[in-house]
Formats: sequence, structure tokens, C-alpha cells
Amino acid sequence: MITLSQNGFRIPSRGSISHSVLQPLPLRPEPNHRETIPSFLSRIAALNGICAADFALDMGFSLKKIVNLEDAALHRLAASGGLSDLQLEELISWTGRGVGDFRTIFRGEVFVSRALRNPIIRGCPVCLRKDAEADHLRPLAQMTMRGDWQVREIDLCVEHCHPLVPLWKHTPQSVRYDLSSRFAEILKDVLEGSLEQPCMTPSPYDTWLDTRLQTGADDTWLADHTLYAATTFCTLLGTELLRLEDVSHLDPSARLQRARTLGFCVASHGEAAIRNALNELAALSDGSNAKPQKAFGHLFIDFSQAHLDKEDFTPFRKILRDGIVGIWPVAAGETVLGIAQPVRQLHSILTASEETGIGPVLLEQCLIDAGAIAADDDRPISRKTFDAATFADLLAEIPTLVGPIGMQRAMGAKKGQFASLAIDGVLVPRINIPTINSPWRKSDGIALVAELQAMAVRIEPSDKRWEGIQEAKNRSDLSVGKIIAGLRAGNLKLARRTDLEGYAALCVLKEEIDRMKSQEQEAAGGPLITAATFGRSVGVRTQGWFESLAAAGHTPATRMPHPKFGGEWVYASTSDIEEFHKRFVTTKIMRDESGLKKASLLAKLKAAEVKPFAPNGEDYGPLYLREDVEGVLK
Repeated sequence: MITLSQNGFRIPSRGSISHSVLQPLPLRPEPNHRETIPSFLSRIAALNGICAADFALDMGFSLKKIVNLEDAALHRLAASGGLSDLQLEELISWTGRGVGDFRTIFRGEVFVSRALRNPIIRGCPVCLRKDAEADHLRPLAQMTMRGDWQVREIDLCVEHCHPLVPLWKHTPQSVRYDLSSRFAEILKDVLEGSLEQPCMTPSPYDTWLDTRLQTGADDTWLADHTLYAATTFCTLLGTELLRLEDVSHLDPSARLQRARTLGFCVASHGEAAIRNALNELAALSDGSNAKPQKAFGHLFIDFSQAHLDKEDFTPFRKILRDGIVGIWPVAAGETVLGIAQPVRQLHSILTASEETGIGPVLLEQCLIDAGAIAADDDRPISRKTFDAATFADLLAEIPTLVGPIGMQRAMGAKKGQFASLAIDGVLVPRINIPTINSPWRKSDGIALVAELQAMAVRIEPSDKRWEGIQEAKNRSDLSVGKIIAGLRAGNLKLARRTDLEGYAALCVLKEEIDRMKSQEQEAAGGPLITAATFGRSVGVRTQGWFESLAAAGHTPATRMPHPKFGGEWVYASTSDIEEFHKRFVTTKIMRDESGLKKASLLAKLKAAEVKPFAPNGEDYGPLYLREDVEGVLK
């Protein structure tokens, strides 16, 4: 009868063996912590003064059968060693038992067999020295092979902080696992400490792996993943992360230990941390031909080959695949880590140029303007990526954009008419880059004309009450933008000439434009005249005179954009002019108000010692304070 332990190991029932029942040997050891089946066999053999291979034959089985954990051999070893079922189960769990398909159950975890079985046997020389020192007469009966030393991803004995070192290398299992014979060969080196190396502080990776093998406890994100997949991923990821550090001073063994620590410190914190690490690696490989294999090295190679179909690697494979698709412009239908990409997530300037036929230089300008990529992104065009879905409409639209002539034709507008609409922002280019010749969307112009035509009534060309929108702008200095805004607000009427088409046919009432202009002037303090015009009106022709006087705060002025030339200009409104006359007079103003000739005026002012207005030495020409001259001129 065969029974199963709680970890899935098969424990042979003693009643199933047809041989005579063995009795426990008088000289037999107790199983040690983490001991393996071959180790226990070798110690009981050594205790009885023979090698493991001969002892196995004496007990009715072979060393090969015990190494393969055959039930009959295990039963006879358990009987001769006086092992309980729990003790046998513990020994098997630290040995690892094959379950087919080149897989082995070890400590309740499934590993590929090569992760545990290796011609090179490693161990902790401190553990072995302490074993041997426990019984100087029979050291081989004490020297124990610990099961965790088999694990390829373990580098350190956590108990003694000592690196695992190669003890021997033999390909035949019958030689490799005759431990009592092999221990005898290295006993002198073990006792002398010649195999020992400088101790090392256990890393978080070492402690985590040791604890999980011993108790199964795991408080990291890796708890839900198999130990084989987790340790393999930590090693592969960490090996690539070494490129972010200077490890030139480390030997290969130390580099591997550092790699596992780096990988664990990232992977133990979960998907977000792993994605950030992948992004860092990708940033290192930003050349024009840099592909995932270059960025992720053996992490990508192994996951696309050796670990492509392993179910326990699926979560890690998905994270890596999502990272690749989120960094590189993977096309729809392209296979990444065994899965065909359903839709494109990212485009690069290069792939978008190839798909649309748009030149990469023009395309990059358009994408920068749209905010798809940063203007200071200095990567090659094959690595400058953007969200494909978000900017799909833009890519489809760019080939349809037109220049000013195309817009004029689509709208039925003349050059000046279209220019005014553009300057005032009534029409906005789809791509706002001056160097692009075709930034306009015809549909915008057509939609504007349709919107305005819906408001318009039909008129005959002979009706002189109306004028074109551009003509109204030129006559009144009202911007086209203000006129369009007035139409949309319902403050102006709109008509459409029967002899013209499109935007050029649209007209506004002259009297309504005049009224709008008057309202604008009143809102600004009355009709406006330029600073130069006002200066001439009061007899001062010095350039910049009124601007300087207003800038110093001596008199109010109105500042607003020039309707034709743009930029801020200084004007004098009705109220500005009134305030000026309340405070100041010029020679011309005094002559006009008093009727006196200029010479007489100046003589009177000189006699009364009235000087021109010049605060702090400022020179404003023939300008006087009204309060200073009024008493003199009466």
C-alpha cells in the first residue's frame, strides 16, 4: 500500500515489501536539519564502517535506487535507520522527488530537475566543519548534506553567512551521491578550513528564499508565485539591472549574488516596481535599432524560448510582454512572447510615417504641436512613441490638410478675407506651426461658411446699404473677429449677395457697423486718436511726446492694439483729452484761448517767471501747468 504525505510525497508502507522485515540497526543516526536521503544513507553507512554504495547493497537495494527515491529502497532505508513516516517525509522533502516531465517536487514546490540536480555538488564548509568537529572519532557519520544546497538559485548559507562552495564534480550519480566516500576525500580540507571564504551578510533575497524553503512563509508579492518561477525571474531581471550599476570590481560569483538581490528587491514589490525597472532598462537601450532583446537581454531571450510555455511563468511573462507593448511600437498582429498583439498601442514617428506615407520631419512637427511627443525628445524617430489610438484621427487627417489657397477655394473667400479670419482666430489651423505649408482643415472653413449662410438673407448686388465683411473691417477698423462675434450674438444682421458664392457673398449693414464702432469708442472713453495726432492738435510735433508724458503718469492715455499693425499703441480718448486740458496748456492752446500772439505770450510768461513743466528735469517742450499761466494771461 502506498500513502501520500501532506506535501505530495509517496511514503512506502512497510507491508508492501515482500522481503523479510528489516529491524533498525543498532548503529544508526538521527536525521539532521534539512538532510537529504543520500546524506542519511551515507551517514548510517559511515556509522557502520562501510561506504554508502556497499551499505545499500547489503540492505537489498542500490545507491542508484535510493538516489531515484524508489519506494522499495526508501522502505528498506527507513526500516534499517529506524525512521518514522514523518522523518522519512522530511528527508524526501529536502531531497526532492521527480514527478515526470523533468520536474521535481522540492519542499512542496515544483522545480525543473536541472534547478536541483547538477554534477557540481556545493555546500557550506562551515556547516561541514562543525559537523565533523562534533565527533572527532567518526566525522563522516556526522557530515550532513543539506537539501537547500542543491538549489541552483541559492548562493549562501544563511546560518553561517558563508557562500556555498563547490565540493566536488562527478557526472555519474553513483559516484556523485556516494557522500561518505566524497566527504572522506575532502575531510582534511574541511577540518583545516581551506575551503572557507570570507563571510557575507545575507541579502534580503537570501533571507526570503531560506525562510520560504524552511516554513513556506512569504510576505512579499512573490508569495503567490512558484518558487522556481520567482527565483528564476529575480535572477534574470537582476542580471539585466546590473547594467544600471558599476559592478566591474565584482567577480562573477559576486555579480550573480548582486543580481539576485537586485531582482528580488524589485520583484518583491510587485508589478509597478517591475514595470519601472523595465522602463529603466529600455531607456538604456534607446538607439534607433534597439529592440526588446537588446534592452532586456537574457530576460527576454529566456522568456521567449525556455520559459515561453511554462504555466507558472505566465504572470511574469505577461508583465514583461505588457512592458514591451507599452514601450515599443508593436503592430497589430505582431507576436510578442507567444501572443499576437490584437491592436497597436503605440506608434513611433517611424512606424507612423511608414503607415501614412507622411514624411517623418513633417510628422514629428505635427505630433509635437498636438502634444503627442515632447519637443525636447532627442531619441531616434524609431523610439519616439505616442499613443496610437489617441492620435489616430490626427494621423488620418494630416494628409487631408490644405494651405491658404486650398482654404480660400473651399470657402469661396479671397486672400485678404481668409487672412483676416485667420489673424483674428475665427479659423484656427489644425497644426499651429508657421513652417508647415498646409495646416488648415477644409472642413473648418466650410463649416464656418455654412453657419453664416444659415443666418443670412438674400439681397441684390444693387442694395448699397450692405457691404462685405472685409470691407466693413477696412472702413471701420473693427476686426473681423468682432464682426463675426456680433453676428453670432445676434447683434448684427447678415445678408448674402445673389451674384457671389461662399464667404465673399456675405454682407453686413453699414449702419449697424457704424453703430458698433460708436459703441466701441464710447466704451473706450470716446473716439480715439493716435498720440501723434493729439500732439499735433496741441502744437507739439516731437515724436513720442504724449507717450512719454502718459508713461510718467502726468496725464491719462488709452492703450490698445492697433487694428492694422498689431502691437500695443497709445491713443488719446475724449476723456483723456479733457483731463489733459484741465491740467496743461501749450503755446498753441494759450494762443487759441487768449488771442495773443506767440511773442506776447512768451514775454508775459517770462516776466512772471513762469517756466515750462519739467518735473525732475524732464523735458516736455512748450508745456505749462494751466494753474501757473491762467493768472498771467488774464
